[in-house]
Amino acid sequence: MKNFLFLLTSYILGFISAIPIGAVQLEVARRALHGHLRSALMVSVGAVMVDILYGTVAFFGLLPVLKQKETMAWFWLMGGTLLIFLGLSVVKRSLDYHDFSRVSYRLKNRSISFVTGASIALTNPMMILWWLLGERIVVELGLVPHFTHVKGVEFLLAGGVGMFSYPGLLALTLYWLKRFIPQKTIMKITFLSGIFVLFFALYLIIKSLIYLF
Repeated sequence: MKNFLFLLTSYILGFISAIPIGAVQLEVARRALHGHLRSALMVSVGAVMVDILYGTVAFFGLLPVLKQKETMAWFWLMGGTLLIFLGLSVVKRSLDYHDFSRVSYRLKNRSISFVTGASIALTNPMMILWWLLGERIVVELGLVPHFTHVKGVEFLLAGGVGMFSYPGLLALTLYWLKRFIPQKTIMKITFLSGIFVLFFALYLIIKSLIYLF
């Protein structure tokens, strides 16, 4: 019973961590609203894979290196630069005339969607601290006395499923609702998502430059 509660808590923590609106959720929403459900799900898969990678780093060894402010600052700088190009591309597409009867290769392509999700998640090495916080929570709740390698893997997998569940549910909901949403509204959502990504990119770059210089 305690092991079931441990897995359930891990799943819930992962689900909750995916709720705050961020660049990944916006990319998922954009693809789902354009009718590309599988691509929307692939964005989530890419992001969750990187999040689990950060969790592996947190539990199994490289944490002291990545906790250094300078190392994390380079992560933020590279990620912010990448997100600037992504944000500009999104804004440009939202301003151009868009024929919804034509299929957008970039939005439909699942490989590009996977890379997009993974790239966005790479800009957030702070996920390492989230995994460690989750570890503290389950230990404080008495669900495990301490983390072994086996418990670490179980926590990563259950948390990862939770992280995928929320954007997956978001994609399914928006994919179903898109038939009721006017095309102009979808384009406005696309434009706002691009602006959000640009602001987030600037935040990461400014934060990295403060640490580096």
